[in-house]
Amino acid sequence: MKVTFKRFGLPYNPQKDKKNKNKNKIIRHIVWFLIAFIAISVLLTLVVEALIRISIAKLAINDTIDSTWIGSLASYWGGIIGGMISGTLAFIGVFYTIRYYKESDEQKEKAAIQPFLNVTMASGGKATRGFSLGKSKEDKKKQLQVNVNIKNIGNGFANTLVVHTGANSGGLAFNNVIAVGESIDLFFMVDEDELKKGLHFGIQYIDSMRNEYIQEYDMKKKYSSIKIECGYPGFLEQF
Repeated sequence: MKVTFKRFGLPYNPQKDKKNKNKNKIIRHIVWFLIAFIAISVLLTLVVEALIRISIAKLAINDTIDSTWIGSLASYWGGIIGGMISGTLAFIGVFYTIRYYKESDEQKEKAAIQPFLNVTMASGGKATRGFSLGKSKEDKKKQLQVNVNIKNIGNGFANTLVVHTGANSGGLAFNNVIAVGESIDLFFMVDEDELKKGLHFGIQYIDSMRNEYIQEYDMKKKYSSIKIECGYPGFLEQF
């Protein structure tokens, strides 16, 4: 059974849409800045040109000076337009360079404290907390208790929030702090037939910098053994 994860009634990964909105907002700001910069530059250029024309008209004794000024006007505007283009390109280059290094530093900071919850089968029955996983069945004879161990093998502690079992859109409360190298036990009540087809669940948690993640897991019974495949932490957002 495939579980659809949601957060506050929305898909659990709104970060993509959020990034796109932020990216579009930044691009709009850059475009408006460039438009304002070019408009102001052109206005100042026209003012300077008008002042120079007035000065030339006052100093002109014959047509030689005026013709020299008109002949150099193309070169004058060429220098201004070329300077504006090179300045704009330099601004864009610096902006994207700063943005690249900022995102790179953020990724390094997150990786340095990012938890990773590894879920494996537990041999003992020490778990005191459990959830029903999969569709509810009236026939309780096929219900099987699966004990699992959740161990943090990441770089920082994980404060778990909810377990997504498909029971509701927001998940079921599961508040625990799992330090690096520590583990907790949990059990799931599953239907044997569904377990053979494969079941899906997720664990949502935050790290020490209030970065929120979700990890997805696939549980399936093959012959007499149960295998659990662990997904990688998916970043949601930072509180």
